[in-house]
Amino acid sequence: MNRSAGFLLLLLLSATFSSCSFRKLVKGKKPKLYDWHTVQGSSDSNQITTVLPVAIPARQDTSAKLPDHNTDLVKLMDEVKPLWAKRLSYRTFKGKAKMHMEGPDNSEDFTANIRVRKDSVIWINVTALGGISFAKILITTDSFFMLNHLQKTVFAIPLSSAAKVLPTKVDFASLQNLILGEPLRGGIITDAEKKGDTISIVVEDSSYLQQIAYTRADSNMRTASLRMRRKDGDGPTAMTDYGDYEVVNSRKISTHRVLKLVNGNDNYLLEMNFIKNDFDEVIDFPFSIPRNYSYKK
Repeated sequence: MNRSAGFLLLLLLSATFSSCSFRKLVKGKKPKLYDWHTVQGSSDSNQITTVLPVAIPARQDTSAKLPDHNTDLVKLMDEVKPLWAKRLSYRTFKGKAKMHMEGPDNSEDFTANIRVRKDSVIWINVTALGGISFAKILITTDSFFMLNHLQKTVFAIPLSSAAKVLPTKVDFASLQNLILGEPLRGGIITDAEKKGDTISIVVEDSSYLQQIAYTRADSNMRTASLRMRRKDGDGPTAMTDYGDYEVVNSRKISTHRVLKLVNGNDNYLLEMNFIKNDFDEVIDFPFSIPRNYSYKK
């Protein structure tokens, strides 16, 4: 079951499309230890009870240049801009998802309880099918923490330092978008096409290329692929299928997603079935480190 926790972590960090495994990540650099202090909670109890290190938040790079196009293509790209700009509006999200994972060595099933305070905190409690918690993850714009209850260890690293042990950067926004079922990256539209019942767009920034397909009838995102911009054309790639859209508190969200990662000869799959979704509830993010837990070196 440790592999499931590690793989879920890898998928959360798949917004970075790391060519490293989770084992390489935790061995790559000695983590910095953090002081934990109690914070006076607000009246709505919607506050983390820790103080975390401050770092400069990652900024979205949208420096890709829009090429010259013929008039019809420019008109089409202008037409699809509102579709691309559509995003969920919320303050908090709470969800529960059944997960099925397949990797090169094994396949497993587990459950993830997820809480998000937009642009601020991501909290995930990973449990076995029997309801036993075996990992808890806390991510802020500055930091990443994971408790491994089976090994009684803590993994901690500043989020802004993750690029030192990964081949590319990690940003909070991409992780948040992965959970909410939104496009992983920002960027500008550089190409568009209408074909049958589908509108496809290409979105670029200086680091990534995304191709996203929407269903014309309902404007739902159907598929999204993402790859790094590399001259050799190699590197990890990802494809996500989105389905079973439901309206929850006036917000439409995909409740069934399949994420496929290809990294060299290794193929990974994560199927996510959300059985509960709630928005704008008062939530907390319980995360305390037991005294008998050791920091992972």
